[in-house]
Amino acid sequence: MKKINNYIEKHTILSSLLLYFIGYLLIGSLIISFTPSKYQIYTRLVLSLILFFSMIRISRKEFDNVIEQINEVLGTGALITTITTFIIFVINIALTFLSVAIFKQTTVNNNIISFLFAQHPYIMGLITILLLPFVEELLFKSQIFKNTKFLKEHKVIKTIIVALLFSSFHCITEIVTLDYKVIFSLINYFIFYVITNTIYIKSNYNIMKPIAIHMLLNTLSLIITI
Repeated sequence: MKKINNYIEKHTILSSLLLYFIGYLLIGSLIISFTPSKYQIYTRLVLSLILFFSMIRISRKEFDNVIEQINEVLGTGALITTITTFIIFVINIALTFLSVAIFKQTTVNNNIISFLFAQHPYIMGLITILLLPFVEELLFKSQIFKNTKFLKEHKVIKTIIVALLFSSFHCITEIVTLDYKVIFSLINYFIFYVITNTIYIKSNYNIMKPIAIHMLLNTLSLIITI
C-alpha cells in the first residue's frame, strides 16, 4: 500500500488519467453493461463515488487551503461566479437551440444523461451536480492543464488545446462517427472550458471556482430538462 501511495504521489497526472479513462470509462462501463438493468443506476453511483473520492485523493494538494478557497468563492468571488455561470448558461441555451433547430439533435452524452435523469432524478442529480464537476475540473484543469509541463509558459495556447480535448471528449461518439452535426456542441464545451479555465488562472488556481461554476451550470441544465 505504501508503494502504491508513493507512486500516486509522484505520478498524479498519470494516476488521474488511468483512473478516469481506463478505470471509470472503460472498466466501469463494462461493469455497468454486465449488471442487470434494474441495478445499473446503483452500480453507476458506486463507481462514480469511487471515482470522486479517488480523484480527490490523487489531487488532494489542490485542497490545502480549501476553507480559504470556499470563502473566496462565497465571498468576493460570488458575484463573478454567478455572472459567469449565467453567461455560460445563456451561451449553452443558444447553441443547444441552434443544434436542435438546424440538425434536430444534441449529443449522445446529453441524451443519455437526460434519459437517466428522467428515470432516477435523485441519483443522477447527485452524480451530475456534485460528483462529476469535481472529477472533471480536477482532471482537466488541475492535472492536465496546471500540472503538465507541456506549454507551461504559454497559457493561452495550452488553454485552447486542452479546451479542444475537453470538448472532443464530451462529443466522442459523434467525433468517432464523423458526425459534423456535433459542431455546436463542440463549440459549447470549448467556450465553457476557455471561460472557466481563465477564471481558474486569474484566481491563482483556486480549483473551487471552476467547480462551483460547473456545479451551478449542471444544476440549471438539469432543471430545464424537468
